[in-house]
Amino acid sequence: MVVLEASARQTLGESGEPWDVLRRNVKVLRFGGVWRPASRSGWRPCLFPLYFASVCGSLLNIITLDMVRSWLLWGDMTAVTFALVSAMTNLNGVVKMVHCFRHHDTYSRLVSDLNGLVALQRRYCERNGALKAAFQRACRRAARLTVGCLAYMNVLGQMWCVVPLLSAEPPDARESALPLVSLPGLRSDNRAWYSFAYLVESHAVFYWNFASLGMDMFFASAMIHVTGQLNILNIRLAQLRREGSTEDQLQPSRSTLNGNNRPQERLAGDSATMYGELCECVKHHQAILRYLEFLESVMSPVALTQFLCSVVAVCVTLYQITFNPEGSGVIKCAMFLPIPALQMFVYCWCGHDIMEAGLSVSLAAYSCAWVGVGQRVTSALRVVMCRAQRPLQLTAGKVYPVNRDTFLSLINASYTFYTLLRQMRNR
Repeated sequence: MVVLEASARQTLGESGEPWDVLRRNVKVLRFGGVWRPASRSGWRPCLFPLYFASVCGSLLNIITLDMVRSWLLWGDMTAVTFALVSAMTNLNGVVKMVHCFRHHDTYSRLVSDLNGLVALQRRYCERNGALKAAFQRACRRAARLTVGCLAYMNVLGQMWCVVPLLSAEPPDARESALPLVSLPGLRSDNRAWYSFAYLVESHAVFYWNFASLGMDMFFASAMIHVTGQLNILNIRLAQLRREGSTEDQLQPSRSTLNGNNRPQERLAGDSATMYGELCECVKHHQAILRYLEFLESVMSPVALTQFLCSVVAVCVTLYQITFNPEGSGVIKCAMFLPIPALQMFVYCWCGHDIMEAGLSVSLAAYSCAWVGVGQRVTSALRVVMCRAQRPLQLTAGKVYPVNRDTFLSLINASYTFYTLLRQMRNR
């Protein structure tokens, strides 16, 4: 890892920003109050703890209000389940923020090691159009996923905040609607307290997008770039060949008649060149495997928390859409339902892509021009192929493998819990 960090610093010093592949995600987390400022001097590092406390405090305030509302309205299953989905969503954001705040150095190392991983294959990308296209494809995928999901959530968050203002309020209502938690006894007639509560909840909605969803996009972008590095490695392996290999297939038979051993010497030299390139590919493959182990150790508790909270959120939101008599509540729940499913799917989709790209290493090694090369080249290729047949599988808390099958099983679990809630209500 030390070698990767040194390589990253050298690469960024020579080429600048474009090779800092997670810079966009770091900016999002810094804006959301999760990531510490880059400089350690000045007023920003001093004010960062207050900024972090304001965002985290808003989310904790919503969780507290959800608990109070559940206690006051215990027995009203619609109100309690709505408070539960709000509390689980905000609790998920708090866990992510605290985890990043406590392990900031580890997260920073995660970024620098990924830059070092990219730096290892940078010179190959600059000389080869196919490799450069694979790297740019990974950058575009990460950028589109980050910008698209955050833009969608910000538009949805604004709609979430506007719906209470546009919905008609019954004259005999016990409380007025708020973006997240309606406080018993608080009506819009009390403008001072209602405005204060509305602004606090809107603040929580706005910053949850960058703190919680931004963390998901951070890990998803890291996984996309690891997949990109595996794809680059696969192209390099498939392009391995001896120099002049087509010509050398005929040369030995012609020269043997004249007793000339130069073609055999040339063949040995070309195989040595191919073996050297193969050794470089093996080293880069090992670096990717080490980075994946490090990525899993950091991401594993966050992904497990996300899966558990999302399963509960999907289950309870389905219940709200089915049995909530209020029109505004149904609209808000219908708008919110894709979010927990999206958060689970992003992890599973990116993790599955890593697994498929890792398995493709074996096929790429077999696709190179290995016919007629030396024994040490073929032996090294067999070792690479055998190692690549072990799936590169990330896990969530060492419990759930992060792949598409897990996503389907989590969705099925959410629907099972929803069915259980519906049966409990009918009884």
